[in-house]
Amino acid sequence: MRTIQTEIKRAGLKEKCSTDPPAPKKKVKEQLSKWDIEELMGIRRDTYKRQNGAIRRR
Repeated sequence: MRTIQTEIKRAGLKEKCSTDPPAPKKKVKEQLSKWDIEELMGIRRDTYKRQNGAIRRR
């Protein structure tokens, strides 16, 4: 009769050990263009102004 440990070794699977530290996750740096940064800051938005009671775009 085989044990679970021998079956895992025979199948080529690695047994998960609780003493192993978790692998660090790599952070993906997002490359933003100048246009994207300005849009996030609100520079690329339309400007509105009130003229004679109506709201108009500048």
